[in-house]
Amino acid sequence: MQANISPVSDLRPGRIDYTIHVRISRMWEFRGPNEENDLRHLDLILIDQKGDPIYAEIPPDAVLDLKSFLEEGKIIIMSKITVERKPGYRAVENHYMIKLNTRTCIFPFAETINFPKYTFSLTPFEILPRYIRRTDRFLDVIGKITGVSNAVKVYNTSGDPMMRRVIRLQDLMGNVIELSLSGKRATEFPAEAVLDVGQKHHVIAIFVGTLMKLYRDEHRFLSGTSACRCLPNEATAVENIYLQSDDEMQQNFEQANLLQLQKVDPFIHKLLNFRVHNALQQHSQSRSLVGLRYQCTVTIVGIAEKQTWCYRACKVCNSSHILIGNTYQCTREGCPCTQFLWKYKIPFIATDGTYSLEFIFFEKKGVELIGKTAETLHKQYDPNQIPPQISELIGQKFSLVVIVSTKRSINRKDPSFEVLMIKERFGKQPIIPVFRPEITIAPDSESTTISHEKDLPALIAIPSKKSNAQTSTSTNHLASFEDMDIEPSGIWDESQSSTKRNLKETDNDNQDPDETK
Repeated sequence: MQANISPVSDLRPGRIDYTIHVRISRMWEFRGPNEENDLRHLDLILIDQKGDPIYAEIPPDAVLDLKSFLEEGKIIIMSKITVERKPGYRAVENHYMIKLNTRTCIFPFAETINFPKYTFSLTPFEILPRYIRRTDRFLDVIGKITGVSNAVKVYNTSGDPMMRRVIRLQDLMGNVIELSLSGKRATEFPAEAVLDVGQKHHVIAIFVGTLMKLYRDEHRFLSGTSACRCLPNEATAVENIYLQSDDEMQQNFEQANLLQLQKVDPFIHKLLNFRVHNALQQHSQSRSLVGLRYQCTVTIVGIAEKQTWCYRACKVCNSSHILIGNTYQCTREGCPCTQFLWKYKIPFIATDGTYSLEFIFFEKKGVELIGKTAETLHKQYDPNQIPPQISELIGQKFSLVVIVSTKRSINRKDPSFEVLMIKERFGKQPIIPVFRPEITIAPDSESTTISHEKDLPALIAIPSKKSNAQTSTSTNHLASFEDMDIEPSGIWDESQSSTKRNLKETDNDNQDPDETK
């Protein structure tokens, strides 16, 4: 049987001979808008050993036969299943789903080391409004819990009573969103324990399976019903690593100047990354990563020419989208997604006086640097027009943790580096360092850099001519879809009230978001 195991990434509609080896990550019952209704289907989130997830559904007639073999966290072998396309309400990043039936065979399997337990695809708070009334996917979010209400009885639009609890979440940028938990999700949330811990410590939580709603065209909030889950502490350990990434980084990089980084071989780096990274999952040999990450202190002196500051990023895998025919399609092989978001890919040129190299700032580091998303800037500036918010960074000095960008570097004379962390900011420099020996730039050079003589004052970046004339006139055009009939629109019934208890607020200005691309 082992020889016939199919990875989740290979599952496609049409075949009926698949056998899969998966862990049951989550399981819930779907009964529609009222939890007292008859069961419509039992839902599962399955993960294979590679970490690829897929949603699975069991119809009512097969639940009695199969439920005794199913338990969250359990690893199983499953066969006699069918695969279908998932039309909407995707709980994971997979366009296909598994349908179980009365003939499905399930066999328990012993616990396997390093078999993934949880899966989520986090959505930044600032783009949550785009998903109002959308039915294509559920949303996963992470944030600090800053307030928890008591659970109260409210009535949905059908007049059915249900329990409701509101949780206030805050991200590292200070954005706040309320999450409305309904039914069992409201009563099972450990509110008292969270409130007690929250008096002295941050309480970080990952909520999966939420939907973005709008109450009376004014109040935006997340809704959590049967598909929603607050992942247990061992899953939120991912956030602990996320918040402590500075400490992790300090053990896993080495200091280097740009002349040393210029000698980094992207082929050797790729080989090290491939062979060493998996070993580190089992062994805490922090120095094994030396040669993969570097810290350098540089001043931005220009922006690469003939390149854009943003790109069309696939909503599923972040790969580039290109126009094929009349449709933008993902360039990653096998990715069927046709939807994209504009994300940062800023190609800064920087120097420390020893050499000059390219440093790429992707979305999360770009947001941290500029304070706005690429989607926001793209409303005013096209990809070939450098926004003043970017050009004004020329002349500023930073301490960065970087990793070589293998794909960009292989066919270039000098390697290009991706910024993983902005470790320190030194501000605008009165004197911009000059790489010596003197840089000669050919007319068809790939980069534009600032050069100045010894006795000349520092140059001031000139903003785009269009920057002063342009104003933001765009508004958010939210897709108009019918709501799924599992949650009433409206966060509170007017006749109901609830008292919120605030957690102790602590300063989080020094917390750096981790770079996951």
